[in-house]
Order: sequence, then C-alpha cells, then structure tokens
Amino acid sequence: MKIGDVFKFSNGLVRIFMFDDKEVFYQTVDENYVLIYSKYKTISYYRTSIDYFKKNSSFIKSVDFSEKELEIHRPDLPLKLNCFSGLFWTNKSFEKNTDFLNFLESAGIDESKLSGLKSSKIVIYPTSQQQSPKKSILIENKNGSFSGRELLIQCFEIQSDYVKVEKPYFSRFRLIPNGREEKRLSGIGMYRNGIKGNVPSYYLGGEISMMELESQESYIVQK
Repeated sequence: MKIGDVFKFSNGLVRIFMFDDKEVFYQTVDENYVLIYSKYKTISYYRTSIDYFKKNSSFIKSVDFSEKELEIHRPDLPLKLNCFSGLFWTNKSFEKNTDFLNFLESAGIDESKLSGLKSSKIVIYPTSQQQSPKKSILIENKNGSFSGRELLIQCFEIQSDYVKVEKPYFSRFRLIPNGREEKRLSGIGMYRNGIKGNVPSYYLGGEISMMELESQESYIVQK
C-alpha cells in the first residue's frame, strides 16, 4: 500500500491519503480516479482500521499525488502525536512555560518526549467531553514548524474551554440490548482529521484515537 493508491472498497473506488500501523485514511474517487471532493477546501477524511481495509479491499492502480495535492493534504504529517496517558486536558491556563513543563513532569512526561510538526500552520478542533467536535482554531508560526512544547501548550489552551475538572475523561454512551454502555477515555493526544480551508487539521482527544476506542472493550466502565 502506498499513498495515492486506488482500491475497490465498500462498493466503490477510493484513494489512499495516509496510513499507519492502525488506521488508513481515504477519499472516494470516480471511474477516472478523480477525487469526488477535490474542489472542497474542508474535508474530514474517511478512515477505518488498516486490518479491516486490507481484508475488504482490492488493489486497482497506483496514482501519484500531484504537487498541489501534496502541498494541501500533507500526507507526510503524522496521523497522531503527543499521545500520553496519566493526565488529562485541563481548564486552567499556564502563565509560564515552566508551569506547563512542571504539569507534564508530574505525569512523567519530559519535554524531550513531545513531538512537533513541520508546518507553518495547522487547524485544531477541540473536542467536548461527550466526543463532539467544537469550533476549530487556526494556529500559525513564523518558523515553518512547531516545537512539541509550543504545539502542545497551544492545544491545552484551545481545549481548556471544554474541560470540566470533575470529569478527567471523554465519555461515550450507546444503547445496548440490556441498557446502555459507557466508555471512558482519559489521557491526551492529537489526531489527524482532514483539511480545513486547505490547511491540515487535527482533533484533540485522549490516549488513543476515537476510532480505536470503538473496538477497545477495556475502556467500558458501565453496562
């Protein structure tokens, strides 16, 4: 599998946008392998587990990304980064860098473990604790890249409006035959979402992606 490859999947044709060892992101194409939503400047990529995709797809053709597509979609950027357990997003602001670093160190996270991004701007979607996306925020820098500390401290600031201190986790309820089921997800993480105004976008979540959470029974706390 390579970036740009076309597969038959889910009764249609799709093109691979990016993938890692757990997830694959894709978009639909027509019979000429042209992206259905190529004119859209804001897209959330379709995604599924890479194991499911490999078992239920068939390779059609390799199609290289154009320079413009590479510039807009940035498949070189990671699908996830700064994913840690042992802490949660907070509703307080950090006045000094040392305050922020001390907060991370209290959870056993050294600054050297933080990952940055080689991009001059990205869009961040904060997430409610009921797992719904909130209004996105564009963040920019003049250096052409974000350091891990710079990136994460801005993410904490963006997410702070949607955090209740008495609830240090995201939760998801769904109905089941004998009642309802609750899953709780703590930790922090950044996860690729798509593009917003032709700028790469990420959503803020917990220690694993929301897609991974659906298949993880260990996060169930109540039935």
